[in-house]
Amino acid sequence: MAHEIESMAYTGETPWHRLGTKVDHLMTAEEAIKTAGLGWTVSIEDSYVMRNGVYINQENHKFIKRDTDNKVLGRCGKVYTPIQNAEAFRFADGVVGSKEGHYETAGSLRGGERIWLLMNLKGKLNVKGEEIAEYLTLTNSHDGYNACQMFFTPVRVVCMNTLRMAISGATGSFYARHTTNVHDKIGEAKEILGFANKFFDKWLEQANAMAMKQLPPAQMPLLLAAAFGTTGAVDVQKVYAPTQFKMDRIRELAEVGKGMGNPAIKGTIWQAYNAVAEYADYERPYRNPNPEARLNGTWFGGGAEMKSKAWDFCLKLL
Repeated sequence: MAHEIESMAYTGETPWHRLGTKVDHLMTAEEAIKTAGLGWTVSIEDSYVMRNGVYINQENHKFIKRDTDNKVLGRCGKVYTPIQNAEAFRFADGVVGSKEGHYETAGSLRGGERIWLLMNLKGKLNVKGEEIAEYLTLTNSHDGYNACQMFFTPVRVVCMNTLRMAISGATGSFYARHTTNVHDKIGEAKEILGFANKFFDKWLEQANAMAMKQLPPAQMPLLLAAAFGTTGAVDVQKVYAPTQFKMDRIRELAEVGKGMGNPAIKGTIWQAYNAVAEYADYERPYRNPNPEARLNGTWFGGGAEMKSKAWDFCLKLL
């Protein structure tokens, strides 16, 4: 289906998913589960194989099935423990406190294989007059492979770009495998995510440093080569035409992109990085035209990798 974000709720503007149910306020966990259509559960079902006319239970292989429609979402081993959607919300509320936990978007990706919660922490950062919002993202999978994950997400408000940083993940992320009760890890998550101020302080320090330093023209091709993964043996001047076209578009976005008219960032590393981020979030092509593919790529896939590589390169220029 061309519009297969099967369920989601959001407030305000987002760059990826214009579909779903829009609300006019930040949602509580209870509201988000209901409005985003996430009030379903999953179960673990045995897997059987027929040998010599007899069905034999494959003890080490199980199926993850959604209870509402019996859809198989993934495969898992015998020690896999599902984390239900409602548990994920309760976990997020338990980490930050239910009174502070308010969700801006929530929904499911890949037909229910992965769900996400985007929590507005209501913190504001400022880079040369630009407002950066502080978010906490929680994702949980029902595919049998990916862990429950929580991480900080800085967002450039002027165009809702998600931004990346290349410091130790331990200061800004939490993982929980589906082999234990996730609620047993609330204390651990609180300890890790208690570094929120430290994380955003470090991020702001790096962003401001980028915004105060001009990017030498000779470095722009190298930044783009790093973002597209064409560094090393590949001559940046000889990359194949489609990639060169995309690089040219990022150069253009550095001049005419959203928020790029701010004279305080003109010609800076920060301006160049945000051109990469805008391309990755808004214009990077995906084989799957579905909006959920863009959201998944922006946070977890090729778009996220592009921004991370660009951020890492920019740090080396400081």
